[in-house]
Amino acid sequence: MIHRLTASRRNRTGFWNFWDQKKMAAGRLRGTTQWGSLQCERGQAMVEFLVILPAMLMLIFGAIQFALIFHAKITLNYAAYEAARAGSLGNADFNEVREGFARGLAPLYSYSADDKDQVAAFQRAREKVLNLVDDQILVRIERLNPSTEVLNHYKGNGEIPNDNLLFRNFSSSSSADKNKVSIQDANLLQIRITYWYPLYVPLINRMIFSFVCCRDQDEDFAEENWSISSFVGSKKGDTCRWGEDRACDEDEPHIPLTAVAAIRMQTPARESAGYSESSSGSM
Repeated sequence: MIHRLTASRRNRTGFWNFWDQKKMAAGRLRGTTQWGSLQCERGQAMVEFLVILPAMLMLIFGAIQFALIFHAKITLNYAAYEAARAGSLGNADFNEVREGFARGLAPLYSYSADDKDQVAAFQRAREKVLNLVDDQILVRIERLNPSTEVLNHYKGNGEIPNDNLLFRNFSSSSSADKNKVSIQDANLLQIRITYWYPLYVPLINRMIFSFVCCRDQDEDFAEENWSISSFVGSKKGDTCRWGEDRACDEDEPHIPLTAVAAIRMQTPARESAGYSESSSGSM
């Protein structure tokens, strides 16, 4: 009886030993298979990174460039207001408008690492803006109101009357009847400034310049990408809105920004030379 129990225990022990050996062998086989799979998947993250890298760089560069454009547009709006304000106090004289615009846009270029040199940096930036205005390539100042026709009709003694406007006749001028401009409206100075802002961020600057502004400068590029630029109102075969502009011939890409400012004249408006001709192609 004792012999039978001992034999039975031996059989059970042998079975469990055999089962443990099978489990260990299966575990080793499974570990080998998993290690082989891991070896096959090595470098996957690098491939995915290389695929997404160009798009990621374009997004980052584009965000930086459009942030700079937004900052320039805010500064341009302020500069246009300063120009109109200076013109309203200076008989709508172009030199007064020019000086006011230079003061308003100078902060965009007046950067200096030395706090003691801030005044000199501002003066250098002011001179730079004045030179841009004089060149009339990257900066154009247009007088939208009063127009030359209205100015010639209303001006007495060479200027549009500016006193007692509340008691003057509100009827529109005969020479400018199509615009229905009264003498009160003729005393409203309205200017439009187009400023071609330089695009600094590499790669994305050429893309913005080609898609939005002057894509027809490169015929092959325009033919391949005409559908992309259709969202700005262009069609295949059309020339771009700014394609013939002189600013497109500059070495560095620029984008046109415009600002309009209007303010009541505080002095009699007079005819003044220097304003750019009004263009319907302004953005």
